[in-house]
Amino acid sequence: MQKRLHALGDALGKQPHLQAVRDGVVGSLPIILLGSLFLLLGQPPWPALSRFLPPAPTLLAGYAACAGLVSIYACVATALSLSRRRETDPVAGATTALAVFLIAQHPVNKALPLSTLGAAGLFPAFAAAIFAVETLHAFSKRKWGIKLSGGAPDVVVRSFAALLPTVSCVVLIWFTVHVLGVDLVGGITALFRPLLLGGDTLLAVIIVVLIDSALWLVGVHGLSVLAAVRPLWLAALAENMAAASAGQRLPHVFTQEFFIWFTWQGGSGVTLAFALLLLFARSKQLRLVGRAGIVPALFNINEPLLFGAPVVMNGKLAPPFVIAPAILVTTSWLAMHFGLVRPPYIEVVWTLPAPAGAYLSTGGDLRAVGLQLFNLAVALLIWWPFVRRYDRLLLAQEALPPLPEKK
Repeated sequence: MQKRLHALGDALGKQPHLQAVRDGVVGSLPIILLGSLFLLLGQPPWPALSRFLPPAPTLLAGYAACAGLVSIYACVATALSLSRRRETDPVAGATTALAVFLIAQHPVNKALPLSTLGAAGLFPAFAAAIFAVETLHAFSKRKWGIKLSGGAPDVVVRSFAALLPTVSCVVLIWFTVHVLGVDLVGGITALFRPLLLGGDTLLAVIIVVLIDSALWLVGVHGLSVLAAVRPLWLAALAENMAAASAGQRLPHVFTQEFFIWFTWQGGSGVTLAFALLLLFARSKQLRLVGRAGIVPALFNINEPLLFGAPVVMNGKLAPPFVIAPAILVTTSWLAMHFGLVRPPYIEVVWTLPAPAGAYLSTGGDLRAVGLQLFNLAVALLIWWPFVRRYDRLLLAQEALPPLPEKK
């Protein structure tokens, strides 16, 4: 089973299109982070702070130019990543993908619609990048294109080599959308919409944490297999940001920030609670692991705990590693679904301590800090009997006299 899961993780991790989409998501995160900062300052958690800041419309203009156009950045980043993997011209891949994405838009009053250039256009942006780069790759593989000779500059040679596939892509999409009247952007968005809505259910978030915990227990990095979920998380976060900037109700709970700050405190398995309990262990081994792992756990890094205790391949610590995040994701989802706590809509650095991350990601909602602390207390109660039993077992082993050396 462990070998099969490793093989599955490797296969998904090496799939070029999934890698490109993952890189597109990660590549656009700095822009999302900057847009989140503009949004947070435009709607500060402390109203008195607004007296020392530029007017809200000025700050929200920065948000609109960054996170409000996230699909453009994700399209370019995805195309660049896939171009490197397909060994095609990255500049041609990025420009062609962007042209395909923009030509696929239905103009509103003779202008491009901003709504589909933001969160609503993420999946069409990924599709445009993959279509453009794969077309360039197919033309290059078959050596179809305009070839220049006579010592022309390399940049000119590459530009003319990409001319034929670029024209083919753009004209094909233009004819399909603007002549035949096919709404490609709307169709692709509608195709992935059920996944986004389905991800917002209680069952879906429980499945995510169960898969993550199960994979870690056999030594497979959970997010390497769950990388395909990241575009859904980014789309949900971007839609939450758009709703917050417009003063509307936040539509999604299912974001990466939801899991990081309210479910995976200290890392997968709620290992911040585990690290705190290890500080008071009687076993020398566990106490040393706790001292070494507590500081990384405060910043959501838990590998020292997972492999030092160990938790990986350890049936005695597997139950709380699975049960704790499942309980916490349930309480957090219910609290946000019924409006008791504001869902996250601000992208913040994932290495912040959990209370700071919970507070900032929800735009300064103190109820989010209360929920985070409540979840941590629940996790401590779940982990405590298992850590206590494991501590007694290791303490008894440490008390045994050493085996005599063989002569």
